[in-house]
Amino acid sequence: MCSSDLTGWAATDRRKFTTSPTLAAEANALIKLLAELHYNRDAVNNTDFAQVIPDYMGDLDGQRLFFLATDRQRFEAEFGKNVFYNAAFLGNINAAYDIFYVYEDRVRARLAWIMTELDKDLDLTARDSYGIDRQREKVPWPADAAAADDLWSRRLRFEVVQEILNKKTPEEARGVVRKRYERMLKNLGEIEGNDLAEMFLSCVSRLYDPHSTYFSAATFEDFGIQMKLQLVGIGALLGVEDDVCVVKEIIPGGPADLGRELKPNDKIIAVAEKDGEPVEVYGMKIRKIVDKIRGKKDTQVVLTVQPADASDSSVRKLITITRDKVKLNSARARGAVFDLPDADGTVQPYGVITLPAFYGPADDGDTDEIGRAHV
Repeated sequence: MCSSDLTGWAATDRRKFTTSPTLAAEANALIKLLAELHYNRDAVNNTDFAQVIPDYMGDLDGQRLFFLATDRQRFEAEFGKNVFYNAAFLGNINAAYDIFYVYEDRVRARLAWIMTELDKDLDLTARDSYGIDRQREKVPWPADAAAADDLWSRRLRFEVVQEILNKKTPEEARGVVRKRYERMLKNLGEIEGNDLAEMFLSCVSRLYDPHSTYFSAATFEDFGIQMKLQLVGIGALLGVEDDVCVVKEIIPGGPADLGRELKPNDKIIAVAEKDGEPVEVYGMKIRKIVDKIRGKKDTQVVLTVQPADASDSSVRKLITITRDKVKLNSARARGAVFDLPDADGTVQPYGVITLPAFYGPADDGDTDEIGRAHV
């Protein structure tokens, strides 16, 4: 993409998000539960809800790169005083969407600016500085557009220099940075209303303590899987590489393992229910792919796969797998006792506990890290 082709970087048909009746009821119930049952309820009053606005802005823009200080002032004046009333009595969290619209515009405009700058010869000889990302989480947003341009000019040169230090040519370095921001644009377009609602209501929960949060239905499902280390699916760990769904691992003892057809590094092109129409999953985010592959026990899913060992990339293979319970045993705690000599040669027993993840019982999909998920 060059500066003369910025189609898609500017917002065109904006997606409109609204607070559904179900979500409104959840917001109302959440605040009621927090106010009546949270152990720290007496420490939070109605005026404290104004803090949700800058907290939510920080969740959207954690490195203080896109919003401006004037955005915070405007949002706090427009929404800050009414966060509690709107959510607690009206079940209205439309402020989350209105703030996101500004964020989306800021990001798209900045990415178009970045693509134009990357077409230029960047001056990499000047003495300058840029704070690494974890240092930026507590700094103010840029005061105005000029301050933001200065910040981004330094950041862009910093990123290019980083890639050059990784033994890339200046042209290759600009290409890597360009691709990074093309992915950011794609990720921006995949944000959904439920994601914003979860983020906003989690900011409400964190007013009471840093570890209280709100789960959407999808997040709660994944949390339950993490707790029980069990799901109903095909028994595979998936990832997305360059918009393509790739099988990272086959879970021992799961349906895919027992069927012996699906292999690590196979690419999943489409997913269908048995006798249903296949849906192409190219470019689809991992959460949606997971939803299509998981399902009820003893039902069948049909995967259209590009085999990893195929010499011809046009080769396709249909694999039918019957969904079943899958146990994620690799994440379970385990222990062992080793007899080892101490300093004077006396053999002593030492117990070793391996705890790959925290978990516990749940009522009945697991995302183990960003971009990867069990199915």
